[in-house]
Amino acid sequence: MPRTVLAIALSLVCSHGVFSETLLIADKTADALLYFDTASLEVTRAVPVGGNPHEVVVTRDGRYAITSNSRSNTVSIVDLSKGEEVDRLASPRFQYPHGMALHPNGVWLYLTNEQTRHVFTIDLEKRQIVDELSTGMGGSHMVVLTADGARAYIANRESGTVSLWKTASQKSIAHAEAGSGAEGIALSHDERWLLVANRNDNNLHLFSTAPDLRLEAEIAVGEGPVRVAISPDDRRAFVTHRASAQVYVIDLATRKVTAKMAVGEGPGGMAFDGAGSRLFVANTSAGTVSVVDLETLKVLSTHNAGEGPDGLWVTSLP
Repeated sequence: MPRTVLAIALSLVCSHGVFSETLLIADKTADALLYFDTASLEVTRAVPVGGNPHEVVVTRDGRYAITSNSRSNTVSIVDLSKGEEVDRLASPRFQYPHGMALHPNGVWLYLTNEQTRHVFTIDLEKRQIVDELSTGMGGSHMVVLTADGARAYIANRESGTVSLWKTASQKSIAHAEAGSGAEGIALSHDERWLLVANRNDNNLHLFSTAPDLRLEAEIAVGEGPVRVAISPDDRRAFVTHRASAQVYVIDLATRKVTAKMAVGEGPGGMAFDGAGSRLFVANTSAGTVSVVDLETLKVLSTHNAGEGPDGLWVTSLP
């Protein structure tokens, strides 16, 4: 390749991210997993999955996407290279499965189960439930995991709490008050801070994680905060609001709201691109995805993305 062409190609990659990245979208209205190309900014494939898929995660080897299907009480496994559902896990114990986190061993999937107040451990090789934890909290909704898999944090929206589960023991679980409607949850990349978005109280609770959960601040945000995401550099948090169709930006050093961005109706799930230069926001009620420039904090564009996009995950297809 001539040097001039190579330089242009490298410049494009640096400024816009790797072209091969795909945004996976759980379309909970159309019961589908969508492939959204982050270069062309359009949906390129729709894979039918179980009813009402809320969240999506990708296995460590990048081969499979997994969706939690709350209406059909199932979990779908999609082969990403084939673009088809290859398995659908069902159990009479699944009652509104929702949040998911993958253990670093590459085998275990942690799955919250709202109506029974459980977190199930699913062995992805055996494709079956191998363990379960009772949170004892109503509406166990979302779960995040430390990089070593030693700690899981669970947002319980009916109880208004956040749970800390030390995963080596089924008995080591503790709870902290987190505000009414505790739903969205995010762990900073350095694992020092845990943020919980309280949908009914219209605020964020910021917890220190060491040695255990300790409330450090309550940060007022807009109406109906449902999801929170922390930037790759741990400097800012982004919060989507179902009611106001806005994304708030919080400076985590000052713990102040520094910007507000109007996006589409009913925003929910968020995901950063691999370069850390763009944020994708799923506008569930509008059926669109907005693209945010993280340097200028401006919405670059908004694109059609199914009927009810919600959970998002950025990956490079195998």
